[in-house]
Amino acid sequence: MDNSKKIGLWSLVMLIFVPTFGFGNITTNAVALGPAAIPSWLIVSVLFFLPLSGIFAELASVNNGKAAGIYSWIDTGLGSKWAYIGTWSYFIANLFYLQMVFARIPVMVSWAIFGENRFNDANAYILPYIGIVLAILLTLIATTGVKKFSKLSDFGGRFTIAVTVIFIVCAIIGLLIGKPSATQFTASTVIPTFNTSYFSTFSWLLFAVAGAEVAGTYIEEVDSPKKNFPKGVILATVFVALAYVVGSIATCLVASPEVIQKAGLKDASYVVYKLLAENYGLSGKIVIQIYALILTITSVAAYVVWMESPIRAMFSEVPDGTFPKFLTKKTEDGVLKNALWTQCAVVIVLILVPAVGLKSIDNFFRLLTDLSSLSLIIPYAILAIAYVSFRKRGKSAPFTMFKSNTTAYIMAGIVFALSVAGFFGAGLDYVLGAESTKDAVVSIIKTYGGPIILIFIGYLITLASKATSKENTDIPA
Repeated sequence: MDNSKKIGLWSLVMLIFVPTFGFGNITTNAVALGPAAIPSWLIVSVLFFLPLSGIFAELASVNNGKAAGIYSWIDTGLGSKWAYIGTWSYFIANLFYLQMVFARIPVMVSWAIFGENRFNDANAYILPYIGIVLAILLTLIATTGVKKFSKLSDFGGRFTIAVTVIFIVCAIIGLLIGKPSATQFTASTVIPTFNTSYFSTFSWLLFAVAGAEVAGTYIEEVDSPKKNFPKGVILATVFVALAYVVGSIATCLVASPEVIQKAGLKDASYVVYKLLAENYGLSGKIVIQIYALILTITSVAAYVVWMESPIRAMFSEVPDGTFPKFLTKKTEDGVLKNALWTQCAVVIVLILVPAVGLKSIDNFFRLLTDLSSLSLIIPYAILAIAYVSFRKRGKSAPFTMFKSNTTAYIMAGIVFALSVAGFFGAGLDYVLGAESTKDAVVSIIKTYGGPIILIFIGYLITLASKATSKENTDIPA
């Protein structure tokens, strides 16, 4: 590739930063942890995000010429069987994420139209059914091709960064000109208490820094990769950590922990912007309506792209014959229509399950966040093991993030340990808060059972495909 067309250092940093950072992650964890989220972002960025990005980079460089996604990375260390399980787990996480997305859109629209969230506990049961309609509608749009939405999606990413910067700057300026902080920062409130309540939402922090895997696929397109890629990974880690830490501080300056917790997962990101506007004498309602309207338009475009992208990666990276031909069939434009509609059908089923007995809208969003988080952690844990296996074989990679095997093993071990802690921690509150053994068992099945059952179903699909296909002998067994 011509050097003039290669990805420079700062473009690489933004390539990692944009899909990783999200203001909603700040308020989500502020609801759960309060000011204790501030040092938690540092812990997760340094001990999880940085080594994970390094693992992505090293395994991606080994798979030059391939799609260089999670399948090929795990395959390098553990073989096709675990590569399939890891990739399918990643796909399952996307299913739960889409379920959460379809529940968020009506809330965005409500804030854009009314300047408030009209979906409360009394009418929470409506959200899943609106989500089903959105799943069908957006899938229909995705089957027409996503290129037309990519530019609007890119604008959405830049818009999110811009309004976040504005929020942080205005919050800090407010403090400097004499507006009192809404939160009292003390050692007791800022230092995390490492108890079961903390670990019950720890997976949310890990989920918030997901997205760095995108950069690994571009390592061969980076200008001077041996020099710029490690710099880019480190700089991106610093920027992500700073953005989450400073953003969390700004959020605490504007809204007290009590206000944020009262707003809940569904509304916290809107409430803090509304309060900031009112602090400067502006109409909080009008400001938040404008913010929510633009966010709705750009988010819908981003979600359409996101519905199609994991599908394309999932069915293009695994060996031929892994899935039934029905799912891998493409249109002339390369769109996997059958796979998209199958995904839609599964998401609709997932939407309907928690709709039964839905009483609290905030509990609904909490469950969806937990399911998305713990599902995504599974492929990361498998990837850490694959990386250790790869290094133990003494194979060399064109790009090496961790020079010594000892350092590599320690970093992979930390990623694996944190992934396990996040996975099992995600359901702690449900189990420990159960009023009876029966309720605890139901909670365990609901929280952990869904992802595990779907992963098992995926494995059965590939076994069935193997039994009926003779085209490929590398199908997982």
